[in-house]
Amino acid sequence: MSKPVKILIIDDDEINNLICTKVINDYNPETQVESLTSSTRGLTYLEEKVKSSPQDLPDVILLDINMPTISGWDFIREYRKMMTAVDTEKIKLFVLTSSQYYQDAELADQYREVQKLFTKPLTSEILEEVDTYLTKNVE
Repeated sequence: MSKPVKILIIDDDEINNLICTKVINDYNPETQVESLTSSTRGLTYLEEKVKSSPQDLPDVILLDINMPTISGWDFIREYRKMMTAVDTEKIKLFVLTSSQYYQDAELADQYREVQKLFTKPLTSEILEEVDTYLTKNVE
């Protein structure tokens, strides 16, 4: 990331969240990383930020799709409803999944909120690509 960025990871796998945080911090130590282990917690977190401090919303969301209770797809539908009053153009949402189903990539393409679907594990190459999405808005 060329500038300090706030990244929110939403994935039910705590080990993956720790690994992602390490990869992100190795890529850019100035990046602020928050990780949550459920879509429900992610929605609550974002709702609180929208109400109390919208300037503190994340720049990037890395979202797993295969989670218990509320899937990533369900999260996106609720996120869409919740974020209507906020400038969501600033937030870049990426699916980061271990799924190998081509249908998931096709489904991701149907959600305007999703910039791109990436397959785990998170790498510096993926972060470089995420960075290009962030710099598109700056130029």
